[in-house]
Amino acid sequence: MSNTWFQFKHFRINQDKTAMKVGVDSVLLASAANFNKPRNILDIGAGTGILSFAAAQRTDAPITAIEIEKNAFEQCRENAELNKLQNRVNVLHISFQEFLKKNYLKFDHIISNPPYFEKSLKPENTARALAGHSESLPFEVLAKGVSEIMTEEGVFSLILPFDKASKFEQICNKYGMICRYKLTVYPKINKNPNRMILEFSFKKQTLKTEKIIIRESDTNLYTNSYKELTKDFYLNF
Repeated sequence: MSNTWFQFKHFRINQDKTAMKVGVDSVLLASAANFNKPRNILDIGAGTGILSFAAAQRTDAPITAIEIEKNAFEQCRENAELNKLQNRVNVLHISFQEFLKKNYLKFDHIISNPPYFEKSLKPENTARALAGHSESLPFEVLAKGVSEIMTEEGVFSLILPFDKASKFEQICNKYGMICRYKLTVYPKINKNPNRMILEFSFKKQTLKTEKIIIRESDTNLYTNSYKELTKDFYLNF
């Protein structure tokens, strides 16, 4: 793989203009999100567009992709054209806060790999800071905003650092969203979990919990469970 692009089975991601590259987090979320024939989808903080294009692969729904950082927005729009998805993925250069003021739609599925660095030094690179630092999209703003634009039957899927998931769940609960699914992510079997995928809805359901280990401890190769989950996207799985 070149650092300037990443080839998946059904789409290609160019990433030469963006601060944040394709990583395991987005691929995990793209694979694990439980889409149930949504009529429309919103991707918050689209970056290069990986979640939007994965959603386009897995559903027939039109997708709105919003991105605040100019270079990432341009890259996402170019990637939509590259993959002939410009008629299904509407890429907007806008913050979530501004989008909430102008948007009049409600969405059946909302997906996000949000910024999450808190109380730490921002990266020197401004674009990377916007992409990764939660001051650009505080958890409170994200949760409240999603609760306002998600349909009654809607689903909100996102991935977070494991140690921030509980706090975010509490915030979502405050706005009437209840967690229905948790996927705990372990980098290796002998390591502590470092990520969690969560899904929220307005309707109370039995919570489904799962876990996944990314790599084998002895060989550092991807585990069979990770390969199975992501096989629709990675070329070699």
